Amino acid sequence: MSGVIRFALRRAAAARASLVALAAFAGLSGALVTAATAVDAARAGRSAADGLTIGGSGSLAAVAIGMLALSIALGVVLSTVEVARSRAGETRLLLARGVAPRWLVTMAVAETAVVTTVASLAGALGAAVLLWALMAAAPQIVLTATGVAVIIVGTAGSAGALAGRESPPTRAVAVAIATIVVVAILTGVATWRLLTFGVDPLSFLAPALLLLVVVAASTVLALSVLRMLSRAAARSRGLIVVTALRRLSRRPGRSAASMIAVAIAVGMSIVAASYISSADRLGDGPEALRVGADLRVVTIPDDVAPSAIADTARAGAAMGGRQLVASMPSTRSDRDRVPILALESDKLSQVMTAIPGVIDPGDWFERLSRFSDAGQIPALVSQDVADDLGLIEGDSLALDASSPSLTADMVIAGVVPVIPGTPGSRGFVVDLARLAVVSGEPVGTNQLWLASDDPGASAALVERDYPQVVVLTPDPAVAADRVRQGSVLEVSAIGSVLIALTLLVLRGGVSGVEAREAALVAIVGAGRRGAATVVAVQNTTALVVGFVAGTIGGAVTAVATVPAAVRWASGSLPAAYPVGIQVDVPVLLVLLAVLLVGGLTLAWWVRLPGALARLVREDE
Repeated sequence: MSGVIRFALRRAAAARASLVALAAFAGLSGALVTAATAVDAARAGRSAADGLTIGGSGSLAAVAIGMLALSIALGVVLSTVEVARSRAGETRLLLARGVAPRWLVTMAVAETAVVTTVASLAGALGAAVLLWALMAAAPQIVLTATGVAVIIVGTAGSAGALAGRESPPTRAVAVAIATIVVVAILTGVATWRLLTFGVDPLSFLAPALLLLVVVAASTVLALSVLRMLSRAAARSRGLIVVTALRRLSRRPGRSAASMIAVAIAVGMSIVAASYISSADRLGDGPEALRVGADLRVVTIPDDVAPSAIADTARAGAAMGGRQLVASMPSTRSDRDRVPILALESDKLSQVMTAIPGVIDPGDWFERLSRFSDAGQIPALVSQDVADDLGLIEGDSLALDASSPSLTADMVIAGVVPVIPGTPGSRGFVVDLARLAVVSGEPVGTNQLWLASDDPGASAALVERDYPQVVVLTPDPAVAADRVRQGSVLEVSAIGSVLIALTLLVLRGGVSGVEAREAALVAIVGAGRRGAATVVAVQNTTALVVGFVAGTIGGAVTAVATVPAAVRWASGSLPAAYPVGIQVDVPVLLVLLAVLLVGGLTLAWWVRLPGALARLVREDE
């Protein structure tokens, strides 16, 4: 056993540069995921202190960490492969001398497992202690650090198992094709589940997988374009650019990994900037939809006059209302209960909160005031209810309602996205007085919508004098929390940029086949400086391809997932509520500038071997 240990130690010492790089990367990965978890834990603690209970907040954190895990997995696999590349000759020699392949695989897995376990735990626990001291984050970040170590070790162990054995080219191609097919199918299923059912143990990976698939496809297309450009420039006299394009397009090799890493960093930056800007642009609209006015008083008893409450609140304007519950035709809809909101429609423009593109009180009043046939009342219907019942403007519908019990014979005056102040923001809106006249039943007021310059003060006055009622006011902390939830996406984007730069640093060294090709370019007349320039141009082209592929992948992923993410962060936001895509340009430019400047610096920092001529003679 001691001989095996000594051999393993000598083997590790021979590849210590690659192992140190792997350890540094594992430590960085552990620190990044722990930082993302700690930031979200601090945000959740602040939200709890503010009394916010938003059910979808954890979903966004899971998606962000899933996207960061994509960059980590890519970096860990590539770092592990670098360790195997550094000892390729040694592996062939041991196999030729009769060493069992299983034993080599076991050593590779054990080696990477030990290195990544120690490094990832050290990085994760170090970040946990630092952030715990600075942010007073939740204690579960220590458990998260352990989980991160398990993920990194599992990924590195799998990569070590594959790198520790030599497979025939045909088998490697078959495995690659099978992997692409499986990932594509998994991406489609996960994305469908994400957009249909929300976040679950599979769908939280959908944004990361979608970004990876689009980035990989864009990179392949970009390489095809480079191959055509290199053919078109084959007759030109320039040596450096043509050679760089030909090398990159025909044998992308390690450049492909750099391109994908940069593309993922760019894509994640676009997704993070899109979420921050889209969440901020949404503003107080969801809270205004929930309340419907500056404040709303509900469950008013019959012995309390609504006008007295309005006087107590010192409101600028007041609008009485009542919410009824109607039975929908069960043969036409699975949801057979729907609210009917009866309001004093002549006060809509003065009291109801307008939301651009969603709620227009003036237009609603005009529609509810239209002339209708005797025995019918104009009504506005929400989009989802109209879809359930197949209603369009001008259709007629009679519904039996309760509280009070009556029959509402309605004619549809318009289809609107949502109805404020109702469960699920769905249902019908009618005029209170006309409903009483048409139905022949008295319809009293049991809620009051109020306009106030100081909703908080008005709510306090009403709660003091009328403790038996419930007062609802928009909470500005909800909008702030929605934007703060994007902090974990920002941390993930920053982490992906650091991971990409780390991989570019590892890519800076020229060795193996690339070193011999650079030596050949130098000997045929380009010189050492020309050979270094060829490698630098190749690296720069790969960086540009990564930026282009990342822009495409980030745009596709943002369009597909950011609106859904904003809805999760807003709680129960109806599907008909419009959520647009915006991009926070300053945040995006900062992240991309750091990646671009760092990438260009590393692309032109080429480290060629000292004796180039000797490398050419090795092939003779």
